[in-house]
Amino acid sequence: MDKDRLRAGARGSAAIEPDMAMAVVDGLFDWLSGRLPGTIAAYLAMRDEVDVEPLFARLPGWRWVLPRLEADGSLTWRDRDVPRETHRFGMSQPVEQGPEVPVSQIDVFLVPGVAFDETGARLGRGGGYYDRVLAIRRKDSDAVGVTVENRIIESVPVHDHDQRVDWLATENGVKECSPRPGKEPA
Repeated sequence: MDKDRLRAGARGSAAIEPDMAMAVVDGLFDWLSGRLPGTIAAYLAMRDEVDVEPLFARLPGWRWVLPRLEADGSLTWRDRDVPRETHRFGMSQPVEQGPEVPVSQIDVFLVPGVAFDETGARLGRGGGYYDRVLAIRRKDSDAVGVTVENRIIESVPVHDHDQRVDWLATENGVKECSPRPGKEPA
């Protein structure tokens, strides 16, 4: 099945149950608690995504940054305390204020998706925004796909520009996918 058909089938996906979303957050909390604090690129959830904002208060020693979709189609990162606005695509994002946080300073990327597979292949919303960011991240950073088990499918079609996540976080915990070239397995 191609990506457009998979996305069409996922349109109108139900909101994730609060208990299930909290189980994902609990697993992420446990996983992140075993690491030294650093900078985490999170996101502000749309209705069909896992809301990771409860982690902000639970891990106050970490620096939390949020994506801003710029007019040129790039994602920039701003501190989470910057005021927010609603983008024309319907998601909340930081306003264009304060310094941008370079991708090179980010240690962990929490990445939403429409669907994932067990190898870390990700089906996004079709803009390639996260693929472009993940392609330039540091080799020692981690990308974590944040989803629920019923959105892990057998196979996500992968093209040359597509970037995989290193880990999948679901209500069953955080598990490693295949490690990236140049990175030691955990």
